[in-house]
Amino acid sequence: MVGWLTPVVALIVGVGALHATIKMNQPKIDRFFMGFFRDLGRYKARKRRMEGAGNSLMTVLMQKDDPLEDLKDLHDEDESNIVWYTADELYEFGDGTEGRPILISLFGRVYDVSKGKRYYGETGTYWMFAGHDVTYSLSTGCKTEECVEKSASELTEKELEEGKRWLSFFHMHDKYPFMGKLEGNHINVLMDELVDQNIMMNEDGELIAPIN
Repeated sequence: MVGWLTPVVALIVGVGALHATIKMNQPKIDRFFMGFFRDLGRYKARKRRMEGAGNSLMTVLMQKDDPLEDLKDLHDEDESNIVWYTADELYEFGDGTEGRPILISLFGRVYDVSKGKRYYGETGTYWMFAGHDVTYSLSTGCKTEECVEKSASELTEKELEEGKRWLSFFHMHDKYPFMGKLEGNHINVLMDELVDQNIMMNEDGELIAPIN
């Protein structure tokens, strides 16, 4: 009897250990799939909007592309026509309830993600993002309410690189229109500076003109 129970007990212990390992690594697994489907979406959006121009799928999925390449037209925006939101207004007018649109902000740029209701609506995986600046959350892959409230000023350089890819995703997405900017968001200024610097780089990565 003992001999028969030994492999059963070992199997139960093994399954339990596997479950514990998966649970412990769940945040990393979630971040991997979030990044994978984001970059797949970036590739498809660029292919649709740029008539197939751009990097190969594997280059994008392996994150060997420069996401700032997709953002070069940001510096051409006419500030006089941009709608500015306070953090309170972003939530008040963009929480996705009672027929209101679903608005999110990333690097201080506001996007209407209402057409992605299955993801950002009340039953969606990213419902906690509605009406908030989600720069920190998306850059770190953290979807808790605590992370939604965190400032993007706490991001590391590596996390900022992730954030750039998310900004590229929303900027290129043909169903998530740009609606305006978030007031008092210094990280927006940082991103604009990075984009401007990228525009002034030559193919060898050298500045070809000073940044004003």
